[in-house]
Amino acid sequence: MASKISLEFLQELMNEENPDVTLSSFQLAPGSGRGDNYTAMLYRVYVEGFKIKRNSVENDDNVKQPWERSIIYKCLPDSIVRREAYKSDALFCNEVAFYTKINPALLSFQREFLNDSESFKAIPHCYLARNDVLILEDLHCRGFSMADRKSGLTTEQCAAVLKELAHFHALSLAMKQQRTEEFYELLNLQDGISEGLFDVEHEEWYRGYYNVASRNALAMVKEALPSEDDRTKYLKKFDDFVGDGTFFTKMVSLVSPNEPLAVFCHGDCWTNNILFKYSPEGTIDEVCLVDFQLVRYGSPALDLANLIYCCTSRDQRAEHLTDLLKMYHETLHTRLMQLTDECQRCSQIYDKDTLWEMIDEEFHKCGKFGLGLALDMIPISTCDSDQAPDLYQDKDADTSIDSLEIIPVWTSNELCRRKMADLVQELVDKGDL
Repeated sequence: MASKISLEFLQELMNEENPDVTLSSFQLAPGSGRGDNYTAMLYRVYVEGFKIKRNSVENDDNVKQPWERSIIYKCLPDSIVRREAYKSDALFCNEVAFYTKINPALLSFQREFLNDSESFKAIPHCYLARNDVLILEDLHCRGFSMADRKSGLTTEQCAAVLKELAHFHALSLAMKQQRTEEFYELLNLQDGISEGLFDVEHEEWYRGYYNVASRNALAMVKEALPSEDDRTKYLKKFDDFVGDGTFFTKMVSLVSPNEPLAVFCHGDCWTNNILFKYSPEGTIDEVCLVDFQLVRYGSPALDLANLIYCCTSRDQRAEHLTDLLKMYHETLHTRLMQLTDECQRCSQIYDKDTLWEMIDEEFHKCGKFGLGLALDMIPISTCDSDQAPDLYQDKDADTSIDSLEIIPVWTSNELCRRKMADLVQELVDKGDL
């Protein structure tokens, strides 16, 4: 797909926002490392050219000023076999629908109530979105960087992300109350989003994948628990969840939306899909969420469980979980009130105490969802890069879908075992598993 990039294509792309710029050259480089992305290919494109500037009103002489920009070119894997194996086409369509339909509608609604300084802006600018390519701003040019996936997120980083998620989720809740028909039109399957993972139609496809992931996780937890009593206590409940053949059905049920709290969720809220910008003093200035291929309509707690259970440590959660959830709730309620006319605050979600009870209940229910994601995400986040699939390999290396066995990332390192066992123990001890 990268072969489609040409100077003519880039010039046409830039013309819309920079009609006075003439491009002269471009350079292409991988936009992500091995293990950082799985269903699409990212390229960083550096473009150079010049911009015409007149010396003065009286002087007709023009001056050519150097002009450059870096953009992110996201496309489907070159290998058709890999695209089929990872269901890349359907996931790509989800992200296109988000950038062309859902996000513009949410931001348009937001502008009716908030000024620019208050607005939710934690999403990169999109230059182009179509069924085979996405072109986005290069956030690195604005000083954004990604946290280390093996280290996970600090408590401060997690809090900053939860604040932005609260602002994002509030847009759905408020628009649904005030622009009900318009909001539900965004869920039109014809040109909207579909569940990227846990849909009954995908069960046959993913059965083998999650059977392997479950066996790997059970083996890791067993090895990490030295006490026979602990193995008996925790492994039984874990095996009941992942090992009885109904795991996928349980996950399908967990992602099913329940009103009135259902929102557009990011859907893949883990370390590699979050970028941070820092002040000179080292504090977090901005957060930006990327990769909306798994965007879904469901409980906001799906995003919370994904973030908290896959990106933080057990010690962090023991000390800060309640405070983090209450901060999310406070931010969500405040923003929800800002986005809703007083006369339309008729739903129970506007009562602050009721909203907290709903979020708390949903988070406990979605603990299993976080664990289900962790079967995949903890090995992905803790593996070495050479243990991850290489999407940039020769597109002719895969000859058929049968020759490409899609299996979960496997790593046997101590960090992975410990994180998996910690999460199982925590959820059992809380009564959430």
